[in-house]
Amino acid sequence: MARTVATIFLVFSLVSLAACAAESVTLVQPRTGATIKCSASGSGLMTGMATVMVDECVKKYEADGYVPEGRLTPAERADLERRGVLPKPADPRPTMY
Repeated sequence: MARTVATIFLVFSLVSLAACAAESVTLVQPRTGATIKCSASGSGLMTGMATVMVDECVKKYEADGYVPEGRLTPAERADLERRGVLPKPADPRPTMY
């Protein structure tokens, strides 16, 4: 029984050390057009910290009026695209040659 527990612990330890994570969120200040990127990465036991660090960064900038790019309203996105802050989305339709 003790050998089985030790084996399970060893396997879990090796898997947790091999894990990796990368998080990235682009935020935009709709009024000014300023952008900021919150990103972090971690490996091994620090994989969970990458998400926590990005979440803290996002909260900090949201307090200053920044909005994650994915949560912009259609009107805000169109205004930022017109001003050249954000690129226009690529046409998802396949092209014919």
